[in-house]
Amino acid sequence: MVGQLAQGGSERQLYSFLAYRDPARWAPVLYVSGELGFWEEPIRSLGVPIMLLGGNPAAKMARFRAACRERRPACFFSWSSYTNPYGLALSGMGVRRIGSFRNAGFADLPKRFRGLWSRASLAGLSVAVCNSRETRETLLARASASRQAVYVPNGVEAPPASQSAAWRREWRARLGLGESEILVVGVGRLAPQKNFARFLDVIALVGARAPVRAVIAGEDMGCRPELEARAARLGKAVTFAGRVPDARELICAADVFLLTSDHEGMPNVLLEAMSAGVACVTTRVHAIGDVVCHGETGLVAGHDAGELADHVARLVIDGTLRRRIGANAREAVLRGHDPAAVAARLWELCEPPPFGRA
Repeated sequence: MVGQLAQGGSERQLYSFLAYRDPARWAPVLYVSGELGFWEEPIRSLGVPIMLLGGNPAAKMARFRAACRERRPACFFSWSSYTNPYGLALSGMGVRRIGSFRNAGFADLPKRFRGLWSRASLAGLSVAVCNSRETRETLLARASASRQAVYVPNGVEAPPASQSAAWRREWRARLGLGESEILVVGVGRLAPQKNFARFLDVIALVGARAPVRAVIAGEDMGCRPELEARAARLGKAVTFAGRVPDARELICAADVFLLTSDHEGMPNVLLEAMSAGVACVTTRVHAIGDVVCHGETGLVAGHDAGELADHVARLVIDGTLRRRIGANAREAVLRGHDPAAVAARLWELCEPPPFGRA
């Protein structure tokens, strides 16, 4: 079960999970509670049926329960905390129910009645999968969290070095950038959570010390006009690329990747940048301690634009440091975030437990 199939990191993780299934063992059916989108076609191409639930929340829950009575699934896997309550629809069926927490605790749940939503997101689960150790500890600390909570990181496909180099040449030519010019890239939905206003503040501070160009790519969720007005003060230093078909290609053109979010789960774009050997600077969001070793595989700061700018400026000025951190980051991702290994761990959780317990 997933809420939507938009062009996001969570959906990319879902695609990877489904792609690495054992077809002799598993025949998944994907239910979508919200909207279809970018990832619908790639997932259908894997031979996975997709069912869109319609109606109000109660009707969706009833339709899902009826479908499960007919199909008799061995396992229910919710891909996000806000679809975890669908596990309640399988009460009494003996189905193993796995839920996911892919953001900073309950940060992606609706703000209104969040306490009720958080209890519902846990109540119907046998297992809670967290993509950060911090979130796992938060769940275990709750008195109501009697179910099993496990940490499973995100996986990411690291592009071959030759492919990264080709993408870098292509995008830098498209942007009119020479090889010696420094490019800082930010990728994500243009939404308040991603705080691209902070990104622009950082670029302004860095630009006062050394020449730098920047690109922001991602679907506009209502913030772009304000961001463009803010960026206008920086002249031609910042380009808005909009939504790009595959952000990994643009990321490979970067010399520095900058993440300025207020909160995240395990940010997929950061892993993609690291896997391409791009040096990263990031705010201290959830799972960063699981991903980045400060000073070795990236640079981590608080939410202050000045502190972030100091880190970005170091990488802009010091090419040796930039290349060393980028190489270390790629090695760390290859070692700890292999998508096949991550998917195998998740499919292992789907297996029925001993003695028939759900």
